[in-house]
Amino acid sequence: MVHPDEFKGPEADALPDTATVPAELAALYLCMTPAQLADLRKSKRPDGRAGHGASIIRPVEGGAAAGPKDAVLYQLGTLRGFAKAHTAPTAFDTASDSGLPGWLSARLPFFAEREPRIKRGRRVLIGGAWDRADPLREKRFAELAKGRIRFTSLTCAEAAASLWADVASHRAFAEKGLALLRSETQAIEAALADTGLLPAAASNPETVA
Repeated sequence: MVHPDEFKGPEADALPDTATVPAELAALYLCMTPAQLADLRKSKRPDGRAGHGASIIRPVEGGAAAGPKDAVLYQLGTLRGFAKAHTAPTAFDTASDSGLPGWLSARLPFFAEREPRIKRGRRVLIGGAWDRADPLREKRFAELAKGRIRFTSLTCAEAAASLWADVASHRAFAEKGLALLRSETQAIEAALADTGLLPAAASNPETVA
């Protein structure tokens, strides 16, 4: 968790570049999995030679007292620099844009309220944590690092069926799924109509163009 002294005031909307975050939050900030982030820390390939692939994200040095079990921390300025240099769609973006299969099966990170508002512990979502174009993402990430909110991994279908902190955000997100369902329904109905025409086409082959 980020120490409060690292912020630009108690109500800062964004974390300063000097703030440090653990690997789990660093991966979330970069819209990748912790395993992918760990791969970027590797300076050598499995064969021992220097790597020439993607830029390496290096964690903050822990000093001489740091041991192998100490948490890996990343400076936010380093993460921001990496994100600006790598603007290609992330795996999360691809999953969210892959149509109904992605909507139903791909798990994406969502910001959520820290404590359930109602009985049975139902989550209350705030927004998608993978959307780097969201103007509120930096503010929400700061709230996450301060422990005021949390994040959870859900499929888009699960998220659409969850409670949200405000109706407008929920409706805008759910409409994407409803549009996919309408498109799928239309395709099924069209296929059913074509199936109904098969007997007539079989008895009158000349009518088939």
